Amino acid sequence: MKIPNFIVVGAHKAGTTSLHYYLDQHPQIYLPYQKGTDLLQRRKFKELEEAGEYLALFEPAESGQVLGEVSSVYLHNGRELVEKIKHLFPDVKIIAVLRNPIERFYSNALADRAYTQKEIRNFDRLVLDSGKFLIPGLYYTHLQNYFAYFSREQVKLFLYEDFAEHPLPFLAELYSFIGVNPDFVPNMSRRYRFGTLKRANLYRDLLDKGFSMSSSVKFLIPKGIREFIRTRLYQKSRDPKPPMSKELRLALIEYYRDEILNLKQLTGLDVSHWLEMPQN
Repeated sequence: MKIPNFIVVGAHKAGTTSLHYYLDQHPQIYLPYQKGTDLLQRRKFKELEEAGEYLALFEPAESGQVLGEVSSVYLHNGRELVEKIKHLFPDVKIIAVLRNPIERFYSNALADRAYTQKEIRNFDRLVLDSGKFLIPGLYYTHLQNYFAYFSREQVKLFLYEDFAEHPLPFLAELYSFIGVNPDFVPNMSRRYRFGTLKRANLYRDLLDKGFSMSSSVKFLIPKGIREFIRTRLYQKSRDPKPPMSKELRLALIEYYRDEILNLKQLTGLDVSHWLEMPQN
C-alpha cells in the first residue's frame, strides 16, 4: 500500500502552489498531479480501508520514490483532522510554511473574490468583519494541535520569507528533511499566484462566464486572437496589489499579537518582527 511519507499542511497563501511545482520536479519525490485536492479534509473516511480515493492519488508513484502531498488548508482545519492524519499515517512527516499572518491575511482577502468599487472603498471594514481570513493565521493555536499528536522530530517549520528570499537553501533544507538529494535544483523561472486586486466589472463577468464562444465563432477567430482577448479581459479585471492601509495593519497586529509572541514559546521561532510597522 502506497501512503504519503510527508504532508505539507499549509499555511494558506504561503507559497504552497509554487512549492508543489518545485517539489514535483525532484526525481526522488512523487506528488499527486493536482495540488489542493485536500481529500483528507474533504472526505470523511476514518480508516485506510475506506481511503481508496485518497490512496489512488499515489498509485502511479515509482518504486523508491518519496511520496507526499501539498495542501494549503490542513494546518487550520482543527484538531479532528490532525487526529485523523496521525491515526492514518503515524510516521508521516509534517511540514508547515508560516507567513507573516498580517501579510497572509491581506493576500487571502485580495485573492478571495472580485470586489465592487464600493467594496474597495470600504475594504478594511469588509474583510475584518468577514472573519474568515483571520483564522488561518492563528499559527500558535493550530500548531498546538499538531504537537499534541506528532513528535517534534516529525514536524518541520519553515518561514515564507526564507522561501521568497532564499529559495535554494530553503529547498535544500526541505529536501534533507524529506530524505531526498538536497542538491537538486528545480526550474524556478515560473512564479505562481501573483498578488492582484480583482475587480467586479464587465470584464470579470466575461472571464467568469468562461469567455464562451460558439463553435462556429471559435472556428472563425484564430486561437492567438482569442488568447489576446482573454489576456486583455484579465488585465482589465485586475489592478496591481494596493498597499495595505495603516489602520488595517494596526488592527491585525493587535489581533495576532499574542499568537505571534506565544509562537516562540511553542516552536522556538522568533517572529516578533511580524509585529513591526514597515518603515516606508
